[in-house]
Amino acid sequence: MASAEKKDTSIHLETIGTTDADPAAATEDKIDSYGLLKSRYDELSILRTLWVFKRVIIVSLAVYTGYLCEGFELNAGGSVIANAGFIKQFGDDKSTGNVGQLLTFTYVSWFADRFGRKPSFYVAWIWLVVGCVFLNTAKSPSVWALAKLCNGAGIGVLQIVCQVYIMEICPNRIRGGMVVFQSVWGCIGGIIVAVMMQQLNKKHPDNYLVAMRILWAPIAFMIVCWAFVPESPWHHARKGEKEKAMKALKKLFGGVEGYDFDEEYAIIARTIEHEKAMNEEKPRFRDVFRGLNLKRASIVIILSISQQLAGLAIISTYSTYFFSLAGLDDPFLGTLILQCCNLLAVLFWSLTADYLGRRLTVNSCQTLVCVILVIVGSLYWTGATQDNAAAGTALLVICCFWTFSFQIVAMSYYLYSAELPTALLRIKTGPITFFMNSITGIATCYATPPMLLHMSLRAAFVYFAFSVPICIIMWLYVPETKG
Repeated sequence: MASAEKKDTSIHLETIGTTDADPAAATEDKIDSYGLLKSRYDELSILRTLWVFKRVIIVSLAVYTGYLCEGFELNAGGSVIANAGFIKQFGDDKSTGNVGQLLTFTYVSWFADRFGRKPSFYVAWIWLVVGCVFLNTAKSPSVWALAKLCNGAGIGVLQIVCQVYIMEICPNRIRGGMVVFQSVWGCIGGIIVAVMMQQLNKKHPDNYLVAMRILWAPIAFMIVCWAFVPESPWHHARKGEKEKAMKALKKLFGGVEGYDFDEEYAIIARTIEHEKAMNEEKPRFRDVFRGLNLKRASIVIILSISQQLAGLAIISTYSTYFFSLAGLDDPFLGTLILQCCNLLAVLFWSLTADYLGRRLTVNSCQTLVCVILVIVGSLYWTGATQDNAAAGTALLVICCFWTFSFQIVAMSYYLYSAELPTALLRIKTGPITFFMNSITGIATCYATPPMLLHMSLRAAFVYFAFSVPICIIMWLYVPETKG
């Protein structure tokens, strides 16, 4: 391992980082105690970084178009079960989407490391196309379940690979906000579903297929956007393909004045060599459970199950069903309002994550979620489920705070899963933590409908019992990763 006293002079760069806003004026060498180099662009302000790296922002937004389908899939399942036509055709909906995600985790890490991030996006697209075909042609519960499984497999690929890709192409100063920003597309998809299902329930209560056909639009949109997305330069660098890595860097950063491609490639290469030396051999899945890597993975796992046990199934997946049981006159409108709150939360978190940091905001929101769960459960005795208009309105207002706080906690999971693991183990840690998320998701998706049916609002107490110990663990162990 290199030290500060014995650093490799072959990559000594005289123009790396100062506190100046203009990287071209940087003159002080920035080499840390491991002999690793820090990009001079890490010293820019957040706003300046956003302006300088406009092309990277556009590429990131193009990659995130896939989350339109995630927002649609996550919210359509809970809304469509309240549609009369769907009930006549299928009876109910099963959580095979989570099973599809489990299928993804068996191969996505190997595939993304072997063939690259961009081919992985195409795999996700193929899964979503197949799922959409089944959704639009399903006449039996088994075919519908198969459609949900395929969609879940496609979303599973996106959830793992997108964060890794964004972490690899975005500058450090805006990395947190850009990782969180993925959910903007998901929230937009959720809002589209909420509006669509509200109108569908009024005008075509027996025709659920209208909603399924709309899914073709985001699927077509995402493949057009992905066609222009370059491969990650980090993937090429790990393969020793310097020319391809330089080509990818030029596609991403070609518009940045004074950008030194050799310098930035040297930083990537040095980081990869350092992590290879730390692992002493080719990284494997068992390395995730060793030493500091185990602690990092455990923290991300806690965050991954926290969103499921904080009431995701109630507040998102089965929100329309929840509001219909709670006695709201228009449960679809309640879902639409919550989706707008989700969008506000994502925008707030995206814009402030790199300013305010992660730890305090995330842990405070988890604490607020615990308090809100108690309040929601207590509203059962106020007559919220017995045509008490005031209590029903109070429930909707409280759920707005619930979904706002919950969304920030949920996004912290994606942020920490991208930031905490080392660069070499990031693509291997992701499937493990997403696996835990999906297992918990399957359990809650199956348990929540009967809980809501028999316990109504009191089901929130069950999630409160799980959320409190998780909240304590988060306050004790979740670190600050800002910067």
